[in-house]
Amino acid sequence: MPARRTPRRTLSAAALLALGLHALPAHAGPAAEALGQCFVESTSSAERETISRWLFIVLAQQPEVKDLATVPASARDATDRAMAQLVERLVTDVCKEPARTALSQEGPRALKQSVEIFAQSAARRTFSEPAVASAINGFTRHLDMTRLLQSFITLRQR
Repeated sequence: MPARRTPRRTLSAAALLALGLHALPAHAGPAAEALGQCFVESTSSAERETISRWLFIVLAQQPEVKDLATVPASARDATDRAMAQLVERLVTDVCKEPARTALSQEGPRALKQSVEIFAQSAARRTFSEPAVASAINGFTRHLDMTRLLQSFITLRQR
């Protein structure tokens, strides 16, 4: 039977995660890199779908794009729960030793950096999808290529 979570234990875990996720950005150390790779290599296709859904929901909260996507609170909560379960499974079970090593050698910032590595991998996977790649290039059909070429020619002549 799993241990029952008390508010204090949940608060402590949340505080640790918040500290790790909001530390000053820096280049990931080798232990954080190893933990991030463990995260990447230890996720199933269903879990990768969870990560994609979570990234979409997070990005949809940006004020400049918030009007483009309405995410029901129930979907956001369900995805947040699924993402929390995934991270918890990775940190406490599958990648337990790399997590311990990263935290002991590089501190709480290692958790943030490993999650960034994990998210970057998910973003690369997303951008490699043919439909997404096509959508990325969609704006090019509206470019004035003559004007762009003339600008490049002018720059070269200077």
